[in-house]
Amino acid sequence: MLAPADTPLAWAARHSPDRITAVGVLAVRIRRHLTDNGAPGLAAIPDLRVRVAGHPERPLWHASTGLYGFLGLPPGDVRIEIEDPSGRHQPQAVTATVPDRSALKEAMEAADAAPAVPPPAYPAVNLRPSLAMGLPPGTSALWGVVREGSRVVPGALLSLTTVRDGAADAVTTLSGRDGSYLFVLPFERIDRSVNPPIRAFSRTLTVLSPRPAVATALAEQGFLAGQPANVFGLTAAERNARFLPRGFELRDAGGTLHPQVGGQNPPVSVSVGMNVRLDIELLPLP
Repeated sequence: MLAPADTPLAWAARHSPDRITAVGVLAVRIRRHLTDNGAPGLAAIPDLRVRVAGHPERPLWHASTGLYGFLGLPPGDVRIEIEDPSGRHQPQAVTATVPDRSALKEAMEAADAAPAVPPPAYPAVNLRPSLAMGLPPGTSALWGVVREGSRVVPGALLSLTTVRDGAADAVTTLSGRDGSYLFVLPFERIDRSVNPPIRAFSRTLTVLSPRPAVATALAEQGFLAGQPANVFGLTAAERNARFLPRGFELRDAGGTLHPQVGGQNPPVSVSVGMNVRLDIELLPLP
């Protein structure tokens, strides 16, 4: 039974994560994106700035569960915005529906038996790395800047094919505030079935630039507030309404331009164990 002057939220804040979750309404699990088809990284990401747009509550971080828990949000659809103050991960926004668990709070305040209520919402988010993330030696990675003429392009949706355990996979990301992007390719392996072994592979890069409405939102509202929610989970129709497929050329670190051939975008050469810079230069729209 709660003390007469106690409240469910004060009680939860003093107790273990399972009890916080019991009276909470929203618990966000955040992991590192590895590939689109595989599971995300196992380690939870601490020290993030997590907020629900339009609400002042800041979540509690539960180190034992890896959850960012909200206790006092009203029920309904919400937009969750996540930012890494250290800049190691790209900001991202997702949506969730907060269930109505007010009957539980009322019962606890009245010291009554707990009624049946919906469970908390548990949205999961897989954050993409940014250029500020330190990569250990021997990491396979591709990075650069997306430009259209002399202008950098934030918020471009990028996808690069890769291979995981011998099966086709992909990694996806957004170009950042400054137009920069980073693909980390954790499962690229040297092909030792041939002699000499092959360590460089041609991969397909797809680039979608934000349509004017999204570009305007990014410029006027800021990179996090202006980006589409659930951007990596959009349906084809939703994606096409917000982004536009683009032709491009690639410029390597030495300044050499890799142009289109036969109207096809140039492939990307991924070198196992190496960080390669390729800037993406968008071609004019037809």
